[in-house]
Amino acid sequence: MTTLLSPAVTLNPWQLGASLYTPATRPDLLALGTGRYEALTSLIYCTEDAVLEADLPLALENLARVLPLLPPPGVGPLRLIRVRNPAVLAQVLTLDLRGISAFVLPKIHAGNLGAYLQVLDSSACPRLPLLLTLETPEALSEAHMTRLRDLILEGGHGPRVAALRIGGNDLMHALGVRRKPGRTLYEGPLERVIGMLLGVFKPHGFALSSPVYEVFGDLSTLARELEQDLEYGLCGKTIIHPAQLPTVLEAYRVAEADLLEAQAILAPDAPAVFQMNGRMCEPATHTRWASDILCRAGLYGVLEPQRHEALHF
Repeated sequence: MTTLLSPAVTLNPWQLGASLYTPATRPDLLALGTGRYEALTSLIYCTEDAVLEADLPLALENLARVLPLLPPPGVGPLRLIRVRNPAVLAQVLTLDLRGISAFVLPKIHAGNLGAYLQVLDSSACPRLPLLLTLETPEALSEAHMTRLRDLILEGGHGPRVAALRIGGNDLMHALGVRRKPGRTLYEGPLERVIGMLLGVFKPHGFALSSPVYEVFGDLSTLARELEQDLEYGLCGKTIIHPAQLPTVLEAYRVAEADLLEAQAILAPDAPAVFQMNGRMCEPATHTRWASDILCRAGLYGVLEPQRHEALHF
């Protein structure tokens, strides 16, 4: 079969927004990928954990049927495919990928990344962006993650890695725990892991996205967790139910005061140090934050200014 591919694309990790996972066995893949949820920012067709081994042929047949019907990137949500293993990646690469923006590679560590890259490099794929999922016991080890980072950078693969996805449920499985409802990622054993992963990867230019909060009926805890995600610099939030979508998109909107500060920090004539809204602004140390704020504002909008009424006694 002749492979049909989208033109070489880049992927801004902030575009991921809310990433809805869906098993590739579902009969409504086309509707999901073309606007069933109008505000959906990214959709991940999964052939891995969400699909039983016995159902893998059905998942691949389903993708082969649906992919030629998808519009090009830019129409509808970003569409990504999470492959099961290098062999499945090889099969997916024979399909019509013109409507796909990236691949999600599961359970990545220094010992298996090369197998995926070998499949990609021996194909006609125009280097579609990759999202690497950190969800094995190796992701709990700073030494292992440093080895993975160095492997990516020394091999010149950094530009093709759009983001690193943190697989929260798999990591908690490795620890033998499950998150308690009402508690955010940052109120349990993964807080230290997230901080470590940020320290290993983010200073070297990698973006990291945040795991799912699986209690999809508890939107208040999700909102609180998203606020903490942003404090940690994570971009993109995995969701498993469309009910979570509005909460994620609202969290990614920016406060008007932050937008004004970001614009002032990035201004060509900005002073070395100045104050706005009662806090210090220093372009030498705040430009990465300011760039993210402008990006979020452009993608998700600006919050309505808070209006305060005077107290009368």
